[in-house]
Amino acid sequence: MGAAGHSARSWSRRRAGAALLFTLGVAVVPVGLVGSAGITRAAADQSVLLFVSRRRLLSETDHARQLRAAEIDLTGKLQGEIDTVKAELASEEQELTRLRGSMDRKLFDARVAAFDHKVRTGRRDAQEKAAKLQMAFRAERVKLVAALDPLLEQLRKAHGASAILNDDQALAADPALDVTDEAIERFNATVPAAHIPDLESILASPLPPADGGEPEAATGQ
Repeated sequence: MGAAGHSARSWSRRRAGAALLFTLGVAVVPVGLVGSAGITRAAADQSVLLFVSRRRLLSETDHARQLRAAEIDLTGKLQGEIDTVKAELASEEQELTRLRGSMDRKLFDARVAAFDHKVRTGRRDAQEKAAKLQMAFRAERVKLVAALDPLLEQLRKAHGASAILNDDQALAADPALDVTDEAIERFNATVPAAHIPDLESILASPLPPADGGEPEAATGQ
């Protein structure tokens, strides 16, 4: 056969090869057609993701440990004050029980009314003091959380990572990608110690209204 026959056989082989490739699900794309999409995929394959444990950052930094220890200490002191008031009220209640049958009825009723008022006032004061204490430490923890964002961004840049995710977002990951220990060390080295006000200062501060409006007048209930 001549040149025409050779050309025909060559074309048949190319067609057969192309058919086989598409039968196997393989598309042949010329190198010149691999554009920015291919480059983007390659870059994504080389990106670095790091992980930290937010739970550990909020509990194991020096700042967090200081807050936790101070909160336990001041809560214990406040509870001691509340228990003292409870004991005094219990003693007064026993005294009223003893005087019930021997005291003038009007005088006894007046004393009972005064005692009930004292109980309501003591309960309200205890609730307000506990709320002030909780709010003081909540405000300090908000500062702790706010300090995390710039620190994690610095850590991300230092490692050349694309992102830092919380460790509970990873179903499986190389433990070497967890930088929680390094984040805690950086936090301890750069973030100032927690400000822990004394109990008297906390209790002397006004209690903001829950809705952000003007404080409501006490009802005595």
